[in-house]
Amino acid sequence: MGKVLLLASLASVLAAGAAIQWGNRTDDQPSVAMRQQSFDRAIGWLKANEALVLANGNAALWWMLQTAAERSGDAYLHDLVLQSTNLAYGPPDQALPWRRMIFPTVPTHHPGVSTDELSDYQRVFYHAVTCQPVRLDDGDTTRFIRQNMCRPQFSHVWMQDPVCTTHQLMGVRLIERAGCAVGSADLPALKADLLSDIQQQMRWDVVVKDAYIQRVLMLYWAGGADMVKPIWLRRVFMAQQVDGGWTGRQQVPELPAWGQPNVVLTQVAAAVPGMAHRQFEMSDFHATAQGLLLAALSLPAKP
Repeated sequence: MGKVLLLASLASVLAAGAAIQWGNRTDDQPSVAMRQQSFDRAIGWLKANEALVLANGNAALWWMLQTAAERSGDAYLHDLVLQSTNLAYGPPDQALPWRRMIFPTVPTHHPGVSTDELSDYQRVFYHAVTCQPVRLDDGDTTRFIRQNMCRPQFSHVWMQDPVCTTHQLMGVRLIERAGCAVGSADLPALKADLLSDIQQQMRWDVVVKDAYIQRVLMLYWAGGADMVKPIWLRRVFMAQQVDGGWTGRQQVPELPAWGQPNVVLTQVAAAVPGMAHRQFEMSDFHATAQGLLLAALSLPAKP
């Protein structure tokens, strides 16, 4: 029995090593045609799911779509963002602070919005849109622009929050954009530190999921194309669903549909009486907003 377990463990280690090597293999850059097709298909998903999308008030996702609209010059995307922000945050002359995530120069009103129910990274975003530090359990949100909050990675990223580093980098970018980083540490050094950690995460975690897409996006958005291995970008495009969107569920895009991890797990769970299971939607707005912005950033900017 012990020999069987030893052999199984050895096989698992070898398989994991092979997967890591395969997920970081040398590859050519995805063609411009492939990038454009990915962007166009994502726009098609937004059009087909417009009512669902407009019901989502996640300001970070609309920030991404606004950035994609500015980069691509896409008129539909521009109008969709305006519709959403008016629905979610009120007209420009009565706008709630979250609107400033999308349009950083607009005046906003501060109607005493409570931050008690916000997660730490959301409080950092709120700091950015109000230029007012927000209380945390330990200190306030200025900590996020003074130090890397996601180390050691083993406990903070791998064991707790796979998007800890990417969320902090988003917050740093927002606070810097708003000019609210007075008294902070060397922001370029902090950003470089966070980007380096994200690259390390990409090398070890080769399963495509929401965190994977977000990591590739933030490397491209905050660090530039040179920080993204061509295979990482290609695998995000390969993971795009048949409906044109992306899903946050775990995928290995090189495998056929029937062999995807969550398909197998769902089938196993459904076959075992009493075992909890759920069906996964084809695509979701969270992953699709990230994938669409990545596609837009990877294309030449429109004048």
